[in-house]
Amino acid sequence: MPTYMFDAVNPNGKIVKGKLDAESEVGLVNKLSQEGYVVLNVQTVSKKKRSMKLRAKLSDLVLFTRQFSTMINAGVRIKNALNLLSRQEAFSKSFRKIISELVVSIDGGMSLSEAFEQAGAFDPVLTNLMQAGESGGVLDESLSKLSKFYEDSKKLRDEIRSAMAYPVFVSIFAILILMVISLFILPNLFKAFGNMKPGGVVAVLINTNDYIAHNWLTVVVFLASAFIGGALFMRTPYGVMVKSFVLNLFPPIKKLRRLENSSSFSKTLATLISSGVSITNAVEMAANATSSHKLISSVPLMIDTLKNGGTLKEAMQKSNYFPQLLVEMVGTGEETGRVDEMLNKVAEFYDQEVSVKLKQIVSMVEPAMIGIIGLFVGFLAFSLYQTMFSLEQGVGQHF
Repeated sequence: MPTYMFDAVNPNGKIVKGKLDAESEVGLVNKLSQEGYVVLNVQTVSKKKRSMKLRAKLSDLVLFTRQFSTMINAGVRIKNALNLLSRQEAFSKSFRKIISELVVSIDGGMSLSEAFEQAGAFDPVLTNLMQAGESGGVLDESLSKLSKFYEDSKKLRDEIRSAMAYPVFVSIFAILILMVISLFILPNLFKAFGNMKPGGVVAVLINTNDYIAHNWLTVVVFLASAFIGGALFMRTPYGVMVKSFVLNLFPPIKKLRRLENSSSFSKTLATLISSGVSITNAVEMAANATSSHKLISSVPLMIDTLKNGGTLKEAMQKSNYFPQLLVEMVGTGEETGRVDEMLNKVAEFYDQEVSVKLKQIVSMVEPAMIGIIGLFVGFLAFSLYQTMFSLEQGVGQHF
């Protein structure tokens, strides 16, 4: 069945865009007309060329799943609930547009899970739980689990960002101070010595200042391009691999990331298993949610173990990634039939461990940064003193 992209005026008089599967253009127009839409334009879209949308923000997902769950639990119809949410100012403009497209897809005959999957803005965890909840008649429970899952993920992410805010601020402030000294204070200081040129580190700083002064536009374009290019690269699989490799060079950060990934894997797997998702699909999606290249690369081995009759504990042991505590708790959960409960308990424990380890790392980073900045400033002051002393001797020899 072909996919069509269309522009239409909805019953509220607003122009909306969307994609729908239909037998033909006439069938698409008829579907939308029955729902009160006035079709303006229709184009055929090849499924192979469908563009990928940016993923929805975590903050939007937390609020959306919580409010959607509350409305469904209160007996509000799915379409009415989505219409109400699409007008919520608490969501970003792009997310409200995505919700409006969901309504159009449902009006066109799609199920809720199909509409979410076609939107292309939601992760596989959400779409699979939507499908499981819809088919089992427990959509409100699935949404409640999703809300708890996203809230826990956001809480951990916010804790990490909050802990790193001070070191990042100190680093940026120190760099700005050094730039001001190097680019504005030093040149004016050495003008007093006439045409005599300093050497060493100070000469490098002076030459850098001269280059920036005469090629400032080139420098700005280069820095902006490097920043944007670097940010886009870090969102690619290769960028994630590079970032992980660099961070894993530091043992404390490597241990912290392993704990964080173990927590994320446990929470995602618990949510998927408790919602009826097959164990093989759940393991793959939980591993992908961590963005750990080492863990993702071990997924085929884990799935192969499960398909050959092995237990989840055996599959996780063969990956050689997870802490032994997690593996043993999973084994206990399999024996008692409470795997999801055990995974949630381990995830809570690892969340606490991440908070503790993060505070320890920050407590080490702060004095280390101050020490590094102090050494650099001291080295710069020594270079300035040495250069000024040499210039004074040179001036004295001219008289």
